[in-house]
Amino acid sequence: MKIKPPFRIAIYARYSSDLQNPSSVDDQIALCRKLIAENFGPTDPQSVLIFSDSAISGATLQRPGLVRLLQAVQMRRVDMIVAEGLDRLSRNLKDIAALHETLGYHEASIWTAHEGRISELHIGLKGTMNALFLRDMKAKVRRGQSARIAAGFSASSCPYGYRVVRGIVDERGRTVNGVREIDETTAAVVRRIFTEFASGTKFVALIENLNGEGIPAPGGGLWKRNAIAGSAKKQEGILLNEIYIGNLIYNRTRSVRDPVTHKKRYIVNPEEEWTRRHVPEYRIIDDSLWQAVHLRLDRIGSTPPKAARKPRILSVHNQHALTGWVKCGWCGGSKSLANETRYLCSTHRYAKSCANSRGTKEPVLMSRTFGALYRRIETGPDFTPGLTEFFARQSRRRTELERREQDIQARIVRLLDAIESGVDHENAKERILTLQIDLERIRAELTYDLPAPLPVEAAIRARLMNAVQSVELSNDVPKQRLMFQCLLSEIVLTPIPDKHQGETVVIKLREGGWAEFWNSIEAGS
Repeated sequence: MKIKPPFRIAIYARYSSDLQNPSSVDDQIALCRKLIAENFGPTDPQSVLIFSDSAISGATLQRPGLVRLLQAVQMRRVDMIVAEGLDRLSRNLKDIAALHETLGYHEASIWTAHEGRISELHIGLKGTMNALFLRDMKAKVRRGQSARIAAGFSASSCPYGYRVVRGIVDERGRTVNGVREIDETTAAVVRRIFTEFASGTKFVALIENLNGEGIPAPGGGLWKRNAIAGSAKKQEGILLNEIYIGNLIYNRTRSVRDPVTHKKRYIVNPEEEWTRRHVPEYRIIDDSLWQAVHLRLDRIGSTPPKAARKPRILSVHNQHALTGWVKCGWCGGSKSLANETRYLCSTHRYAKSCANSRGTKEPVLMSRTFGALYRRIETGPDFTPGLTEFFARQSRRRTELERREQDIQARIVRLLDAIESGVDHENAKERILTLQIDLERIRAELTYDLPAPLPVEAAIRARLMNAVQSVELSNDVPKQRLMFQCLLSEIVLTPIPDKHQGETVVIKLREGGWAEFWNSIEAGS
């Protein structure tokens, strides 16, 4: 049945795992275009907007492609979303209901190849089925991983001290995954850590020695305490990992997602639910050394003063607005917050190869940074020339993209005519597919609107001042970091010469970022 086409249609496609075929997205897009051609009459299936996510679970709405799609819906650029099935949008019952409600508010609808036009009835029934499928799939994964551990294969990433063995096949010729073997180079470091700690070496000295000798940590950077002795509850860290005495363990933790913030956190399962398997060939440390280390860990853990403190509630990654921009003026390395009070040189703290032990408090740096931004707006050079040039480049880029779009369309038409004339259609079809991919990429870049005409210079400064003040007063770290990404290059802290304390603060702004910030203001208005 032909229906009146909406103003603009968007296709959404997704596949959830790195183990799935990436061409699944292309297959979904082709199916949706066919659906559009069959149901929406004169609408050109090639002119629709395309949004996709690859190797991302449908258990969360925090997907880049879906986020951009919802932004387009909120800006009234999309009236209908077409997908292969409702589960491509979400498998979570609450999320799919919220998504349907949001789309309804913005007068947009959903149409899928599997269910047709989505109504409240589909949301209830299909959403429940998807949620049950997701739960069942998680249970099957856990069951399968437990079986792998029971068979003596690893079900996690390769720990420090081992390497992955590839090229193993079973009697049926299938590739066998999860096989590890001891890497003697890094295993020697593991034995050294256990031996020195058991003999009484303190964590600080152990870390300094490893970093001083240039031995890379498991992640390739500097050694830190967490890498050696992490969470005792989760058995994280080299000194707590039973793999070094030949024990494979699975199901220590499970992940849950906060229904409000959608942030993932990990909960430690009861030990009786863990799956353990002893694999003697994985042993690096003998039992006597393991016991000596854990006797010392128990003694250290039983001494109060710091252990008696209330546990600190950890917030999301990059919970501090200036993380990543603060640098040491002596060594050029990063400065990070120590004990949530002062920015200290990480090279000094962990490698002891920088003598800068001074620090500056975060509120001081925040105040100085916003002060620098206000001074630039009030007394710096005019913004009009830079903004004008930036938007002129955007306009030229858009013109070039539109010219390329027309050129590719014309080439596709010529190739189709050539096929009708009897040329080698296989080569022509391959060339058409390549051109269509280029066309989709160009059209995706053309989805933005050109900015409105610039006001006078005084109005530009007033608008920028209000925007920066709004970000400062909001105390919203994500908003502050987004603004700093546009406007902040780095903050360099250097010890004041001939003084025993204090640092000079040099704030370097990104002059070319004001146009990006102006764009974000326009998009949010």
